[in-house]
Order: sequence, then C-alpha cells, then structure tokens
Amino acid sequence: MALVGRKYIRAAVMIGAMVLAILAGPGSSGVAGEIASLATPKIIVAIDAGHGGIDPGAVAGDLLEKQVVLDFASLLAAEINSTARLQAFLVRPDDSFLTLTQRIRRARRAGANLIISLHADTTGEGRAEGAHVYTLSPAGTDQAAIELAIRENRADVMGGASLAGEPDDLAALLVDLAQRGTMDEAQKLARAVLEAMAGRVTLLPTQPHRQANFRVLRAPEIPSILVELGYLSNEGDRRRMTSEVWNARMAAALTRGIQEWATLASPGFLTPKK
Repeated sequence: MALVGRKYIRAAVMIGAMVLAILAGPGSSGVAGEIASLATPKIIVAIDAGHGGIDPGAVAGDLLEKQVVLDFASLLAAEINSTARLQAFLVRPDDSFLTLTQRIRRARRAGANLIISLHADTTGEGRAEGAHVYTLSPAGTDQAAIELAIRENRADVMGGASLAGEPDDLAALLVDLAQRGTMDEAQKLARAVLEAMAGRVTLLPTQPHRQANFRVLRAPEIPSILVELGYLSNEGDRRRMTSEVWNARMAAALTRGIQEWATLASPGFLTPKK
C-alpha cells in the first residue's frame, strides 16, 4: 500500500477515535457514566475581552477599547452565571496583556465549550455603526491548521487526543478536518446570537454576520465567535456602549443567543471538557 494511502487511513482511524472520545465525554463508562448522565452539565462560556495591558485597542477620546470590552465582559459573565445551565469564564479578568495563543490556551484549560471574543473597533468606512459578529473564514482554516501543527504542543488539543510525535502534514490534516466541523457549530452560534440581538440592539445594517481569519477564532475544537459591540468611531455606538441600559440589554441578548445555540448544537460540543 502506498505511503500516502496508509497516512490517510491512519488519519481516518485517529479522527474516528477522537470523535468517539468527544461524544462519550469524561466518565461515560459504567455506573459513573450513568450517574453523570442524570445531571445536566454546565456549558462553559469563555468570555475573552480583547486587547489589554500595553495594548489599548481602539481609542476614541478617553474611551479605550480594552476597558470598554472588559467592563462589558464582567456584565456578560454575571448575566450568563444567572442562568441554570451556563457558566462563564473570564479569559482576561483584569487589565493584563495576553497573546492570542494564551487566550485560547486559557479557554481550553477552563474546559470551554465555546468562546465569545469581545471587541469595539473603529472604522473609516463612512458612518458605519452597529454590533456585528465574525466567524472564522474558510480561507483561513488551511493555514491555521499548518501553523498549529508546527507551533503547538499538540497534547492538549483535538478532544484530548495527542498529536505529539505525528508528522506535521498529518497533524495539520487532522486539525483542519476537526476545525471545519467546529466552524459549522460557530456558524450556528453566530446565527443564534444575531437572531437574539435583532430588534433589541442596533446591528450593522449590511452583513452583520461577517467572516475573517482572526487567530483568536482558530481553536480547532471550540466553536468561537468574535462580537464587535460597535464602533468607537461612531457617536451613536459610543453613546450606546457607555449606557448601562444598552449594556444590560446586549448582555441579555448574547446570553439568550448562547442558550438557543445550546438547543441546536451537536451533543459532542456540549459535553464537559475537563
């Protein structure tokens, strides 16, 4: 059998094993599994406030993006924790600088089932205003997989299955295939969140669901979306983002969207990750 053929068979076997492990979840065998199934596990929502520390993000007068999103992250966490099934984890709980890789690793160590990355950018595109949501661009998955395969210690990704010691091209293939499945869940999450936000907060009027190759969205096993709360360069958005009423409404809408996604998500993405 050709070497390439054996490589792809090996990849298929590994993918099958990882899928079974993810769907089974921890403690799924015997009596322990039966007992665990009686209780509904918490869905861990990693809330990642963008920028921080030496990186202020966008700036508009005395408003700094890093502080705007940090304040909102705390409010969103409180709203999420008030629900029965959701539990929030603040990736950046204070004004500290984190690399994008550190953010994903923190979310992964917390057992996150999904990641919500928060930003409030500026734009020179006319009078653009309104919240919008990004998911990972399909064009970004191949390169993301290659970079992860080369850069990462791969023991803590892919549903707990170690890729350490595997050739880079095989690891990249496995990561890419897993990431494409995760992207489908991220699309569901984005649609649910936008539907919950519609009519409750101002959305970008054209294409509020956008795609880009943001590194923070590249976790291959965790559905991730990036939420732009609005534009600091827009007077209306600045007014809304500094309003307690608007912030409470936005936090409630995001939480409702996450709850709706939980009713639609593939079961493997909702199982405990730690």
